[in-house]
Amino acid sequence: MTDIQRQAQQEADFDASQFKLQSDGTFRISVRGMAAMAGIDDNGLGRSLKSAADENPLPCSRSLLAQGFCPADVTSWSATGGIPEDAAPFILEHYAFTAKAPSKQARAVLLAFSRVGINAYLKDRLGMLKRESAPTALAPAEALDIIERSIGLLERLGVMDERDCLQMGDMVRNVNARAAGGMLLAPASADDEEITLSDAWLEVTGTPLPRGKAPSIGRLIAEQYREEFQQEPPTRTQFVDGAPRKVKSYRRHFLIQAVQETWAKFVA
Repeated sequence: MTDIQRQAQQEADFDASQFKLQSDGTFRISVRGMAAMAGIDDNGLGRSLKSAADENPLPCSRSLLAQGFCPADVTSWSATGGIPEDAAPFILEHYAFTAKAPSKQARAVLLAFSRVGINAYLKDRLGMLKRESAPTALAPAEALDIIERSIGLLERLGVMDERDCLQMGDMVRNVNARAAGGMLLAPASADDEEITLSDAWLEVTGTPLPRGKAPSIGRLIAEQYREEFQQEPPTRTQFVDGAPRKVKSYRRHFLIQAVQETWAKFVA
């Protein structure tokens, strides 16, 4: 599970009663459940959907109509079993990128299921998949198509910045690294993921890395790494304080343990 997926899992309120699995294997999502995924008010979402048949529908409905959804269907979703799962990505795209007040949660959930698809993502979140077997990943071509569409959307909106370039670049590299000869290799284990100190600190302590103590904490972690591996810690480019910077990046299995030990010293 990626950091993005963990963020989405922590933030989104998944009430199983709001997600109905249909006989064809797809989901219908209630307006309340969809709003919880997007981190928005369900009354506002309901009003937007009901406006689909109006002469001037609200922005979310306009984006759905632009994708070919029928106005009459959109207006009746709340009364006829819920929102179909194939509409969920477009609703999340709207609230993540084009809404007046973009939702960070909508963006996190959108990116979280972009690698496996909405159906597998919901089944995983709702406990319908065996935990010992990860959700089936998208084929490389499908994953790259989703990334390319996201990049195109950001560029059309004029909001593509260096942070997005770094994040999308990482996603492309991950897809390409797992593909060989047109076949998808098994995803790396969670322990093999590279994460930064700030991400690990938030995961272990539940609080952001304290700015005033960050340098000294970073030095302690780096010293532990040098002692254990007899080499300098690896680095990666990350968006920090409004600009791309080189930051130290560690494997999860090492960094989580190191942060736990370091945190114990700071709170002792």
